[in-house]
Amino acid sequence: MEQVTVGLLSIALGVIALLSRGNLHLFTAAAGFLIGWVLAQQIIPGAPLAMLTVAVVLALTGVVLVALVRGGIQVVLQIVSAVAGAGVLLWLSQSLSTPSGLTPWVIALVGALIGFGLTARLFKLGITILTVLLGASLILHGLSLLFNALPSVVGTVIVASC
Repeated sequence: MEQVTVGLLSIALGVIALLSRGNLHLFTAAAGFLIGWVLAQQIIPGAPLAMLTVAVVLALTGVVLVALVRGGIQVVLQIVSAVAGAGVLLWLSQSLSTPSGLTPWVIALVGALIGFGLTARLFKLGITILTVLLGASLILHGLSLLFNALPSVVGTVIVASC
């Protein structure tokens, strides 16, 4: 049941992120949720409620951080962009079943550098690109959770009817 809840929440947050057009609060919420979920899968696998809690806490932390910081918002958003880049590439590496160990952390570092670099050089465009990547990643993540939770026959019927 938790997989269905997390899947629907992930899809909803992904759609909202895609439609937000650079809303900074939604961007940080999406980044926090995705990195929280991916990191929780690495640290505490098999406990969906704990993973959901970590993801929601990180999403809310991002929103509160952006709301509290007034002057240095660009630096905060560059850090959030680094987290978003790391989350997207970590999720992608998990989807492609990369081996565990040091590899996912190196991939996360590369994603963080890309996300930070995008917003350092091209602020608005970088936020837009990362928001689209986050939204798409969250939607695909939610769909994969839903299809894993559904019985195979129902999933086949849904896919065949589309």
